[in-house]
Amino acid sequence: MKLNYRDAVILGALLAVVILIAGFVGLVKPKNQDIKDDTALLETKESERAEVEGRIAQIEPLKKEITQIHDDTNAITANFVKPEEIMDAKLFDQYMQHFEEECDVKVKTLSAGELSTSTISFYYFTPSIVGEDLIAAADLNGEIQAEIDKEFEESNAVSQRNPQETFSAQYGISVTGKKENIWKYMQTIEEQDKTIIINSLTLPQIFEKDSDGKEFDESQDIDVTFVVTVYSLYDLADPDLEPDD
Repeated sequence: MKLNYRDAVILGALLAVVILIAGFVGLVKPKNQDIKDDTALLETKESERAEVEGRIAQIEPLKKEITQIHDDTNAITANFVKPEEIMDAKLFDQYMQHFEEECDVKVKTLSAGELSTSTISFYYFTPSIVGEDLIAAADLNGEIQAEIDKEFEESNAVSQRNPQETFSAQYGISVTGKKENIWKYMQTIEEQDKTIIINSLTLPQIFEKDSDGKEFDESQDIDVTFVVTVYSLYDLADPDLEPDD
């Protein structure tokens, strides 16, 4: 088939259009899709980076909060006798010795009981309301009841807490000394800052005058036996706040 000049030009133009379309479909369109995919991936990565940066920004405040809780906890448990001291009667005797010297009494014997666990309940005061029915009858606007509820807030909150478990050990301590020094010894134990509680004491009968009318000699030594309970907790371990490599 023989083409004239006009047909050849038209055919050439059609071929050029076909080549352009084929190039767009084969090269430009895939590249355009790649650009769209890369743009979507970039947006995802930027979102992930923002999330990671947000978490990093929270690490330091969280570390400070954990450290503060750790320090506050150990400040509370500082009042408890150290576990190594509660488990060793010799160490406990050494701890009690300065009370003995301060009060001018002499510890004759100190016997240790077995180590065990005990629960310590939270101390709280529950207010007593007199005439609740009368108050209710007069409290038309609920203002008095609101004040009563406010007074009970602390005791209600604390009463819901579970008792805390601790180590404990009982010691029997036999002490001899003058009466006033014995009382001072008891008061010193009561006022010291460790969790040592006097459970009971046994002392001889002391009268101002005996059956013969003779006055009690204040310079005379008396023997007193105490039973004390000592409570202990381990210090909270230091938290590991550094990320693993």
